[in-house]
Amino acid sequence: ILMSIYFMRKIFFLILCSPIFLGANTMEINSEAKKVIYQYAEIVDSRSFDQLDSIMWSDFSMTGGYELNGIEGFMGAMDYLVATYTKTMHFIGNIDGSWDGDIYKGKTYCIASHIFEENGQMKKLDMGIIYEDTLERRDGIVKFINRDFNLQWQKTDTLDSLK
Repeated sequence: ILMSIYFMRKIFFLILCSPIFLGANTMEINSEAKKVIYQYAEIVDSRSFDQLDSIMWSDFSMTGGYELNGIEGFMGAMDYLVATYTKTMHFIGNIDGSWDGDIYKGKTYCIASHIFEENGQMKKLDMGIIYEDTLERRDGIVKFINRDFNLQWQKTDTLDSLK
């Protein structure tokens, strides 16, 4: 009986603790992907486009109603963004994904606000987006290889004056 209590305690301990250890390892591994995902928002919102090569491989593509190939193709979209919107602000919500070897596949939920002027009024276009992300680790460095843009909804509002 003492032996069976010992084994039951050991099994209970392993069952209880295993999710903690697995969760910690998953969180550490996924932090690589999350770091790149958050950097994307920071680079786009700060318009630090010279840093795109730090988060995108040269063969990066973005899809979703269009296809942008390479950083140069993505820069075409960023030129449009700068010409159209005075500011953007990407709020990252849920990030869920996993690694299979050196490939990360996951979803990033985002509300992207785009500020612009129309007829003397400041306006904000909000977009509810789910990105389907593929990141790749090459020589220990993690960057986007593909980002699929899935627009869920959008809404435009007039902004209050800050004066």
